[in-house]
Amino acid sequence: TQFITVTGDAHILDVEIPFIEGQYLGPGAHDAFFVPSISDESGTLYEHCARALDRSLPQGAHGLPLMGTGDWNDGMNRVGIGGVGESVWLGFFLFHVLTHFSEVARARDDDSLAAWCTAASQQLRENLAKHAWDGEWYRRAWFDDGTPLGSKRSDECQIDSISQSWAVLSGAADSERAQQAMQALDRHLVRRDAGLIQLLTPAFDQTPKDP
Repeated sequence: TQFITVTGDAHILDVEIPFIEGQYLGPGAHDAFFVPSISDESGTLYEHCARALDRSLPQGAHGLPLMGTGDWNDGMNRVGIGGVGESVWLGFFLFHVLTHFSEVARARDDDSLAAWCTAASQQLRENLAKHAWDGEWYRRAWFDDGTPLGSKRSDECQIDSISQSWAVLSGAADSERAQQAMQALDRHLVRRDAGLIQLLTPAFDQTPKDP
């Protein structure tokens, strides 16, 4: 959607592009390295986008996107490895994508997809407001066992910058919580003495634990 906004070229959505195919992951496998093959099936870029959005919507217990083996941060690859952990950041990002793609669909007179995107984005906003707020900032995720990450209760990663940033960038957070989230980010993650902003704090402890 950003490309179309900047260039004014909406015709790119009508370009036919083949799909790609790859092997299914076996039981217990979480990744595989291979060169995908070109499928005999193709679709417009618009159809590719619509399918990607549909694929992104499976949700967990809090109505938020599944974390899987990592979202933006591949280092969190074990947070949702069991298939039920959820990502707060991905919820904000998906809200942003759905909101803007509904406008793209409406411009193409695809009213059914536009309505679907709008309904899904509003449900995400409600779920984020209900479950993702930790009291002073937004959580980062939930582990498969339901333990929150990016919470005051977390021993590591009590606060993560990307959840706070995207709560504002996506427009999903109300003004009061958006302000609180950015104040918390400034208080806990901005290190003016070092001229940097931390991704999260406290850092994850990789020290081997005694048996």
